[in-house]
Amino acid sequence: MSFDMGPVTPLLLNIWIYPNLISNTILLPLLVATFLFSTRATRHPTLINLCMTWIFSGIFSLLLFYTGKYEVNSPEPPRLLCIVQASLIYGITPMWSVAVLVFVYHMVATTIEGWAFPGGSTVRLVVMLSAPYIAQCSFSIAALAISVSHPRLVNLRHRKLYCSLEHLRLYSAMGWFTFAVCVAIIAFEIYLAIFMYRNYRGMRQARHSTGLHLALLLRVLIFGLYILFGIAANFVFMYTQHTRIGDMYLATMGTVVLLVFGSQADVLRVWCFWRRDDLRKKPAQICPSHEPSWSIDLSKASSPEDKDEPLHLATTGLESGVPVYGDRHLNLGN
Repeated sequence: MSFDMGPVTPLLLNIWIYPNLISNTILLPLLVATFLFSTRATRHPTLINLCMTWIFSGIFSLLLFYTGKYEVNSPEPPRLLCIVQASLIYGITPMWSVAVLVFVYHMVATTIEGWAFPGGSTVRLVVMLSAPYIAQCSFSIAALAISVSHPRLVNLRHRKLYCSLEHLRLYSAMGWFTFAVCVAIIAFEIYLAIFMYRNYRGMRQARHSTGLHLALLLRVLIFGLYILFGIAANFVFMYTQHTRIGDMYLATMGTVVLLVFGSQADVLRVWCFWRRDDLRKKPAQICPSHEPSWSIDLSKASSPEDKDEPLHLATTGLESGVPVYGDRHLNLGN
């Protein structure tokens, strides 16, 4: 399994470095800090965990950059550094794919009755948050064992942008695992989209305001389409390794995560702190209680109590100002 990808141009190297550097290791940590410490833009741990996986992805992808070993068509870096990066790189796509699956599952579990994971809420949360890192460690440990046993299979020459392990069986296992997880992600998103559309039609037929924000649909659609593109890129990359599609997808996915979840209105209000007084002067928009609607709030967690309640449209009082769907919310932004 030895392929020559040809020379790397400065443009290609910059496309690999700067999205990883700016989005994954600078702006995504800022977004995570906003979710953790701001009282105005809180999010569920599954979304925070998703962002964390892409922070790690950026760090792993730029190990050569951080150690000053990045040059156009640079010579082979130190063997130990190359083995470390190759081992970590092998776990990136399994890690983020599982993190996205857990996040999408949380969307479904908090929206649709009967999907909550069995067991206590603490155990459920620990399993959901640890699953991506279990996938990462599993593939990275396997890659490390092979790299130490066969160091000649590890080099920068193969992929040019990062050190990689030329091992067909392990690569195929990683590719098929990621493919299967991404298919599950798309299946969950289609299921959720059908559920949302049916309730949207029900609200319209009842002549009520749907409260379904176009931005919500656009965010889910964009994220789902990019995951679908990732499935295609992963499948092509598994059998045609002379392409850079997989590398470019890996470099830009963190930017997509940042744009989808960092451009929400409450996050932008926190970041634009100098406009806080102007925002306070704006009159609050309160949804009348006779207009039932629904939304999804990622700051809420599914609980065992949710399973005992029938899923129904409910109205809210003026104190919340936000229509809800039962007590299950999923807020992807305004």
